[in-house]
Amino acid sequence: MRHYEIVFLVHPDQSDQTQAVLNKFTSLVESSGGKVHRSEDIGSRRLAYPIQDQFKASYALLNVECNQEVLDEIKASFKFNDSIIRDLILTRKKEYSEISALSKQTEEDDERNKKNKSASTNKASSAEKEASDNSKKNKKEVQPETEDKNEEEAK
Repeated sequence: MRHYEIVFLVHPDQSDQTQAVLNKFTSLVESSGGKVHRSEDIGSRRLAYPIQDQFKASYALLNVECNQEVLDEIKASFKFNDSIIRDLILTRKKEYSEISALSKQTEEDDERNKKNKSASTNKASSAEKEASDNSKKNKKEVQPETEDKNEEEAK
C-alpha cells in the first residue's frame, strides 16, 4: 500500500457536508484494510482566485495509506459529487500525522481576528465612555450659566 495526501475544496453553500465526506472516505479506506494517518476539516478560507464564481471554500485534508482500488473509488466520488469544486491527490513517501501548516495558519488567523474584534469593541466602548463623559461635563458647565441668568432675571 502507498501513502497519499488528498486535499479537496467544498462549495461554501454546502460546507456542512465536509465532515460527512471526510467520514465517508475514512470508512472507505479503513474497510479496505488501509490506514488514515491524518484527517482534517480545515474550515472556510478565502480562495486565491474565484472558482465557479465563489471566493471562499471549505478545505479538507486526508493523509491515508491505501491500495489503488480505493484511490480510484475516491477519485470517482470526486467526479460525481457536486459539492466538491476542486481536488488534489499526491503520492507521499511516508505517513504524515502531525497537524498541517494550513490548519495552524487557520487557527492563528482565527485567534488574530478574535483579538482584533475585542480590541475594536474596547476602542468603541472607550470612545462611547469619553463621549458620555464629555456630555456630562458640558451639562455641568451649562447649568451654572443658566442659574446665573435665572438670578439676573429674578432681580
